[in-house]
Amino acid sequence: MTTAPTRHLLVVDDQAQVPRLIAALLGEGYRVDGAASAASALAVLEDRLFDVVLTDLAMTDIDGIELIRRARRRDPDTPFVVFTAQASVESAVAAMREGAFDYLRKTASSSELRAAVDRAIQHGSLSREVRRLRSEVERARGTSDVIGQSRIMRDLMSLVERVAPSDASVLILGESGTGKELLARTIHRMSHRRDGPFVAFDCSALAPSLLESELFGHEKGAFTGAGRARRGLFREASGGTLFLDEIGDIAPEVQNKLLRVLQEREIKPVGGDSFVKIDVRVLAATNKDLRSLVARGSFREDLFFRLAVVPIHVPPLRERREDIPLLSAHLLSRRRAPGHDKRWPTRLSSGALAKLASYPWPGNIRELENVLWRAAILSTGDEIVEQDLPALETRGESRALLLAGLPAQGKAPGRKLKEIVEDAVRAVERQAIRDALIQCGGSPTRAARLLCISRASIYNKMKEHGIVG
Repeated sequence: MTTAPTRHLLVVDDQAQVPRLIAALLGEGYRVDGAASAASALAVLEDRLFDVVLTDLAMTDIDGIELIRRARRRDPDTPFVVFTAQASVESAVAAMREGAFDYLRKTASSSELRAAVDRAIQHGSLSREVRRLRSEVERARGTSDVIGQSRIMRDLMSLVERVAPSDASVLILGESGTGKELLARTIHRMSHRRDGPFVAFDCSALAPSLLESELFGHEKGAFTGAGRARRGLFREASGGTLFLDEIGDIAPEVQNKLLRVLQEREIKPVGGDSFVKIDVRVLAATNKDLRSLVARGSFREDLFFRLAVVPIHVPPLRERREDIPLLSAHLLSRRRAPGHDKRWPTRLSSGALAKLASYPWPGNIRELENVLWRAAILSTGDEIVEQDLPALETRGESRALLLAGLPAQGKAPGRKLKEIVEDAVRAVERQAIRDALIQCGGSPTRAARLLCISRASIYNKMKEHGIVG
């Protein structure tokens, strides 16, 4: 005969006899631990998993409703039953709004208590099973755009699966175009914050004075032009995830304030008099070597360690060439040129795949996507063949000339090689900006992000090349 498993309860009440009373009322099959305050209960819940938590509402440090609110942020699947002498409709509604499963008076009989506890335990068990099954389905279906079956990508996703459920800060490192923001979105979707907002921000896009206001918000009249108050991105991301891209570009004065936010979990809006508590997970990314910046004194070492609780390196495409066929199929299937009426190819010939695999992809996945998009537009069949692909040269001058659309031979007589290469580089730059603007619907801001440069830089370059936005 199989013995039923012992159900594990935590009873939170500032009266020491209450846990013993509940243990006596429930009888065998239940193990009851006690916590004399909400603060001690939160500390216990940090270390152990309980089948159900029974809590009073009126306590000296933190009330029961605030306990439920904080505890469910960490683990939304643990059921709470309010067990109090001060029962009222208002308190019952408030507790239910924060996620309490049931509500009992302390005068409840043993059978009523046992029935409520058993229902709560069953609900918690089902909730955890649903979450587990959802996670399995998401992994099987591939819920993110992080595509790859190579060993290096399997190891990467294994690390992400372990890190995502926590609230630890993650620093995502990698070259431009490797998909750092996609990885950040995947971490958010696999976390308990998945139902909260995901807010992404490019830290290189604004000057330090504007960056501070964008992140922390400002009060009306805080500076010239502040005609109304602004919440700021930290509060916009409340309950969710804030992704700070190009974190290596933030100015020292903003670094100081960001460090305090990460330490104290509170912000002070520009022009404000008081601090505001925040509930946000911070993910950051950069293509720079932050350790070198720390060594040169241009990035705070303590901020680096706060951000890089878990560092994750996204490999460049050249280190996982075996993923190119899978990536190519995915990119072709999800993207079709606007207004393109002919049949859109969704596969590549073996010759085309061989050509893609032999190229080192300095622009990584972003460059692969652009090459495939161009090839799909030029393709005349159901599949992309080698002839549809642009010339993918890697040798210095020839590569620059080909990208610029210039012939590799037939240089103007009497011109120095340096002049030829400089002209080619300017042509490459001009064409890259034009292509980016077309791809981004004419938006210089989005084009700047695509090209991994600042907004100021793209406007300067557009002016230099005579490109009208």
